[in-house]
Amino acid sequence: MKRVYCVPAKVPIVRLWDPQLEVACDININNTVSLHNTRMIKTLVEIDPRVRPLTMIIKHWTKQRVLNDAAAGGTVSPYTWTNLVFNFLQRRQPPILPMIHPAGPVWNPLTQDPADFEISVDFEDDPAQLAGFGRANKESLGRLLYEFFRTYAYEFNYREDVVSIRHGRLLNKHEKDWDHGRYACILCVEEPFDVRRNLGNSADLDSLEGIRQELERCVGILEES
Repeated sequence: MKRVYCVPAKVPIVRLWDPQLEVACDININNTVSLHNTRMIKTLVEIDPRVRPLTMIIKHWTKQRVLNDAAAGGTVSPYTWTNLVFNFLQRRQPPILPMIHPAGPVWNPLTQDPADFEISVDFEDDPAQLAGFGRANKESLGRLLYEFFRTYAYEFNYREDVVSIRHGRLLNKHEKDWDHGRYACILCVEEPFDVRRNLGNSADLDSLEGIRQELERCVGILEES
């Protein structure tokens, strides 16, 4: 192994490079929520054949444009971008992805006692119940790619909206008491399991402006092609 070092992220990780397999790897310990993150992603990408390629295209684009390094680059993580893709697909009309988490109230520290908070890892993962959910939506992969860029470049309200896979919609920052302080101006993406966490917290205002400019650039490229 080469280039082994510790990244002091929200959840500390060890990052390394395997020169034989040419694979980069992140390792963390005792973060059991990550196991459920992986299970959730696997469940959602198998619901509709457009989900996996759209997610991979966005992840490849963010890597090429250096928009996917929350720890060292001050942008947002690949997992955060995956949440943006999934929520975008939940909000298409008709929707391509369902809300798979149990319905419940939006967590807000002003109305719920933080001492009583428990992470809920339950969600619908039965392929028989989810297969074919998005078949009513006839949008092509190319159309979805364009609409993804356009949505987050021009339509998403970064001062008011919160991306939420758990609720399958956009929340308002006021619903989560995220409408003041630093959270009032930055990208807010609710972690689907530990809903107290904002996955967009790693991107400051300058980074967010850079991300929006890159999204706008992609819209322009696709409109010209």
